[in-house]
Formats: sequence, structure tokens, C-alpha cells
Amino acid sequence: MEFRVGLIQSYDEIFGSGTGTGQSLDRLSVFNAKWGWYQSLFSGLAQGDIRRLEDITKLNVHQCLYALTYMKDKSEVEASIIKSKSK
Repeated sequence: MEFRVGLIQSYDEIFGSGTGTGQSLDRLSVFNAKWGWYQSLFSGLAQGDIRRLEDITKLNVHQCLYALTYMKDKSEVEASIIKSKSK
């Protein structure tokens, strides 16, 4: 349990709480609490290909989480650039 908590705190960018309001936030929070780790693993690292999960799970956990943090930060920067150009 301590290992899980430590990972969540160390990689808050990936496992942090969602944003939103009202009931949608509650549903999002429940979904993220249940599936956040799997979504990161499956969608982020395995790119939605279930056949890649075995290879991904053999990698060092910090290597995987660092890569996921990079992908999330890159996505946020790109979204910010797109948003600023649309104004």
C-alpha cells in the first residue's frame, strides 16, 4: 500500500485528481480512482494495443511513469498552444 501511495504522490501529473464540476466531477473522480493506472498503462504506453501490455509490464516502473509524465506534459503544452492560437 505504501508503494502505491508513494507512486501516486511522485507522479501526481498522471494520477492527480481530475477537474470539473458537480456530478460529472464525482463520476470522473470515481473513474480515475478505479481506472487511472490502467488507462495510463493501456492508452499511454501500450497505445491501446492489448498485445503490448506484457512487454510494457516488464519495464521498470519509474521508466514507464517518467514516459507517461512526459506524454502528459507534452499534450498539455500542445493543447495550450492550440488554445492560444484560436483566440
